[in-house]
Amino acid sequence: MKKELSVKGQLRQFIKPAWNVIRDLLPAKTHVQVDHFRAYGHIPNLKHPKTFAEKIAYRKLYDRDRRIAPLIDKIVSKEMMAARFGPDFIIPTLATFDSEAEVDFNALTYPCVIKANHASGVNAFLMERPANEQKVRRQLGRFLRYQHHKTSEEWAYSMIRPRLLVEPFINGGEHGLIDYKFQTFKGKVFAIQVDLDRHTNHRRCVMDPEWNRMPVEMTFPLYTDPLPPPAKLGEMLRYAEQIGEEFSYVRVDLYDIGGEVKFSELTFYPGAGIQETFDPPEYDELFGAQWDLGDSTTQS
Repeated sequence: MKKELSVKGQLRQFIKPAWNVIRDLLPAKTHVQVDHFRAYGHIPNLKHPKTFAEKIAYRKLYDRDRRIAPLIDKIVSKEMMAARFGPDFIIPTLATFDSEAEVDFNALTYPCVIKANHASGVNAFLMERPANEQKVRRQLGRFLRYQHHKTSEEWAYSMIRPRLLVEPFINGGEHGLIDYKFQTFKGKVFAIQVDLDRHTNHRRCVMDPEWNRMPVEMTFPLYTDPLPPPAKLGEMLRYAEQIGEEFSYVRVDLYDIGGEVKFSELTFYPGAGIQETFDPPEYDELFGAQWDLGDSTTQS
């Protein structure tokens, strides 16, 4: 029996597509301001941004550094990191495809994950060859047509040619594949965001570079159990700082897989500035204070 939607669910089904249409008609600045207001209850200060979220909003609207696009392209960035640090630094690429029609499910190695190279969090996890290949192919087609840059005005994503990336699925240990996200400002790591149990009971904690807990919660429930540092923490810090030294801010995401450091991705607009909030909110200003935009904050 088909489950009846609640009134709230019915409203959401109507409002979301309507908002998507309205959103695409809005000027970029208005869209960013509306999103920020919905997340924080106030319009961002774009003339003199102070908080971390405001500086992400500023970057989305005014930073047109063309170095960013290849570094967030999931395919190109891996090639660049392998060329710079060696092939062992990246997770193997099993295949890339320009269209969903090219995908040969018979030739893939399972389990694997298929990612859209031009978006964040657009993934298909395949534990085995799919029974309904056409359904998965249609899903991959939607991945390629998805215009990530329009959802939150993350400009650099508009510069990427959509493709599909296939990688081996790595389960990880007790907490799944743990994400270590190095918040890096001008080549110095200020904090390490640690994400655990992402596909079961997603929790998060934030550590400083000496692996002391920072008293802040970011969006997901706080992981409070003892957490040993990754085996190669010092090596990870060096990678993060080398990668981040050319940018006022970049989040360098790494894995520790079997005691080896592996590259995940680079993030220049974490959570689009609206999805990863701080509790207490004072940490929004503390993180923002690390990010020096120089004298460029003169836009109106």
